[in-house]
Parts: sequence; structure tokens; C-alpha cells
Amino acid sequence: MAIVPTDLLDRIRTLERQVRELMGSANTTPALNRIDGEVVIGKDGRLRVKVTDDKDLVHMGRVQPDRGPDTPQQGLMVRRDDGPMALTVRTAEPDRLETQQVQIFDWYGNVVVADDAARRGLARPYIPYPLPRPVDAARWESTGNTDWTTLYSGPAISQHPRLYARIAVQGPAGAEVRLLVDGIQVGPVGGPGADLEFRESLAAGFSATVAFEIQAKVAAAGDTVRCRPLALYGVQS
Repeated sequence: MAIVPTDLLDRIRTLERQVRELMGSANTTPALNRIDGEVVIGKDGRLRVKVTDDKDLVHMGRVQPDRGPDTPQQGLMVRRDDGPMALTVRTAEPDRLETQQVQIFDWYGNVVVADDAARRGLARPYIPYPLPRPVDAARWESTGNTDWTTLYSGPAISQHPRLYARIAVQGPAGAEVRLLVDGIQVGPVGGPGADLEFRESLAAGFSATVAFEIQAKVAAAGDTVRCRPLALYGVQS
């Protein structure tokens, strides 16, 4: 039987020990799904999170369109998991509008919230200021007609699915006021006493121009009803 040198056996035992240590280390290595520290994505790089059909859910870093041939645009785009865009931080027209806007979209792609491209304040939604009203009710618009008569009218831009209205009314019993949107009554009819106040769905497309009318009438000839709009707001559903 051949004699195996002692130093060779020692080397084999050392190799066996090292292999066992390597295998044990591989089995105890934590999963690479956590990073304690900073992650840096270099210039022109991007981070993309995809849904099951390989479409982007979150896109951070370089976004399209570029600002120029040699000038990439850095931004953020977030989509709903069924595809439509939900939020962006970018400019869609860098040649015309340099400043990036923060925009939030509804499911149909309408911009429902955005800051202003002039770098000051809010762009959407448009928020009206309540109009100051005369303190003297005698200066409110009035009618003595027993048929519906328009006392106030004017345009507005539809941006919300519902409408909040409040109208002050003064007059004898039986007098009535109502609000029309594009010639169709919205909400209930009101009368003297408490203000006419309601929230109702607004049957108009997003950003459509609508016409408001406030009408009033009295129950008997010789009576007079006065009214004054206090608030017209678009509100959430």
C-alpha cells in the first residue's frame, strides 16, 4: 500500500473544512431584498417597478420627453395598476414649458390637481372666492312674478362631480327659488326662512363650461321675493 504523505492529508482535511465553511456561509447569507444604506442611480439612469403585464407602475429617473438632444429630463411617473397615469413630476412640453409641474390625474386622464407652471400657487382645481353680498337685503335682486323669473345668471367651469349651493331667500310664504344648470333644475326648490342649501351631482363633463341661473317666483300677485347666491362650489362625490 502506498504511503500518503502526512502534509498531503493535512491539505485535504483543510480543503474539506474550507468547503464546509463556504457551504455554511452560502446557506446563512440573507436574501438580497433589503438594503441598509444609500442607493444611488447615476445620471440618465432610472428605477422602474413593473406590474405583471410588464407595464410600468413607477418610473423614476430619466423620463420622456428629453429637454433637448443632449439634455435628459429627470422626473417621476406613477400609474395605476390597470394602466392609467396617476401622478407625474415632469414637463410634457419642455420646448414650450420648461418648468416641471406636479400633476394628479383621474382615471380618464384629466388633470384634477396641479401646481402652477409659473412657480406660484395652484393651477387646478380652480377655486372661486365667494362673492361679497350687499348687507341690505333690499339691494338683492327681486321679483313679483308668479312665474319663474331669472334673477342671476352666469357661466362656470365644471371640475368636480358634485355641486354645493347656498342661496339666501327673503319673502312671504309660498315664494320659491331654484337653481338651473344649463336650463335644468338641480337640487330642491327653496323658500323664505333658512337658506336654500344642497349638494347634488353635476351632469357636465370635466372642464365643460356650464350656465348657472337662479330663478324665483311668488305665490300671489303683489308679493315680492328677494334672493342672493352665497356660494357655488364644486365638491367631491
